Amino acid sequence: MEKNQTTHPCDNCGEIISSKTLPLSSGVTIIPSGISGPLVAKIPVIIGETEIQIDIEAEFNLNEPFYEIKRIKKNVYLTQCKLLPRSGVVAADGTLISGKLFISGFVRKNIEYATADCIGDKVVSGRIAHTTIDVPFTAVTELEYSVPPVVSVRGVQTEIDLLSSCGCNDCTGTIMGKSGCEQYFEDSITFTETPYCELVGVRIIEDDINADPIKCHPDSKVQLYNKIIEKMVLYVKIKVLQVQQVNIPLTHTVKPDCTTTQYSDYEK
Repeated sequence: MEKNQTTHPCDNCGEIISSKTLPLSSGVTIIPSGISGPLVAKIPVIIGETEIQIDIEAEFNLNEPFYEIKRIKKNVYLTQCKLLPRSGVVAADGTLISGKLFISGFVRKNIEYATADCIGDKVVSGRIAHTTIDVPFTAVTELEYSVPPVVSVRGVQTEIDLLSSCGCNDCTGTIMGKSGCEQYFEDSITFTETPYCELVGVRIIEDDINADPIKCHPDSKVQLYNKIIEKMVLYVKIKVLQVQQVNIPLTHTVKPDCTTTQYSDYEK
């Protein structure tokens, strides 16, 4: 490049660096195989599924006064999903019927809006800008179990009194009784698999209201806004699972009966 030659900022804009067509590669289909029952497997089990309705009202400002909202893209993220398995309804025989599910998260919103940088009698000109915000939410709901979770309760501590024929401080006597120099305890602990959540899907219904209006000039008919008031209904669908031991029985393959004549709807 010559010294006096200048480069325009858009000279390389949209330039294709490289492009090629890839050939088709052959593959071999592999049929998965596994062992047949009866067997015991340790697998995730769906203990409950729910769709939670969360009502949110938020108020926020953008970076600058805006003319109108062009588009809002939304995504939902969960930061907490915790089940308290024994906090709900328990049947008389001890079967768990429901538990409390705590969830927290946020709705990430990318807001595209139009500005009004140049306002004339018959034209409004501006830029398309954007702002990304996170709208938090928290909710608690009761989850009814389709399959009760397996919860092991810590057993009562057992203490055993040891026999001693003398005291700890004075072993010259012949006193027999509980030993004061030694203690024996027994604890029974069975650990429980922690239930976990899967975010299945979300539905978002919202109404965004432009608020805090301002005017650039007293005689101008163009209205700008500083604030957005948002009313949103969020539906979050969640599956709660727990790893459990499951008995898988022996499956019998039923061969088709060749003597039975099958007719289509057109032959009847």
